[in-house]
Amino acid sequence: MGDRALVIFTDGKEVSPTVYLHWSGDRVPALLDELKVLMTGREGDVSYSAARFIGICHASIDGNLSLGCWNTDDGIAEAAKSVIGAPVSVHASLLKSHSHGDAGCIVVNVNDHAWKAFGGYLATREVAA
Repeated sequence: MGDRALVIFTDGKEVSPTVYLHWSGDRVPALLDELKVLMTGREGDVSYSAARFIGICHASIDGNLSLGCWNTDDGIAEAAKSVIGAPVSVHASLLKSHSHGDAGCIVVNVNDHAWKAFGGYLATREVAA
């Protein structure tokens, strides 16, 4: 079925489109590390962080499959905003249920590039900034 991941960027107020990776779930931490370096000096920029992350993914995924994005559902967006800088919230179960499994649904705080994963194996590898 793949090694799927959903990646959402937020500053706690604004939320990016959802980025879908079909075969690169295990690579998300490394891709986010690359993004953190690239975005130095532009912390807090949701739209540029999402766009640059998609660019990094696009450059490393051959062909025309396995990378997509879509508008983040309002409920998921609210849940993503709620987990930034907070202990696991009531919204964590919604994010977990949104996951396709595999690597999970990853929410990235663009203010410091820390991330939290829900509903997949990356949930045990959460990274602080």
